[in-house]
Amino acid sequence: MKKELRIKTILKKLMAEKGETLVSISQATGVPKSTVSEWLGNRSPNPIQAVLVANHLGVSLHFLLFGEDDAQEPLQRIMKEDFFKGTFEISIKRVKIRED
Repeated sequence: MKKELRIKTILKKLMAEKGETLVSISQATGVPKSTVSEWLGNRSPNPIQAVLVANHLGVSLHFLLFGEDDAQEPLQRIMKEDFFKGTFEISIKRVKIRED
């Protein structure tokens, strides 16, 4: 199922909520304000630039693009933040399912 890109709506909402402007986002991220303005016109973003803006606004790239949380994100965060720091212990156990 193809998801509809909603960056125009989500970006406008986040900017209003956080008191951000094209200039403030551009200054904080290095993404040209003209580029962010084009996204507000519903142009598809460059993923690298979109990640910079999403991080600045405190949301995931998936949320910025689609307006919803990504089901895979918690697992990815665990892998990135905790697993490689050695704070997780993983056990794998084979279980037989009995068929009657």
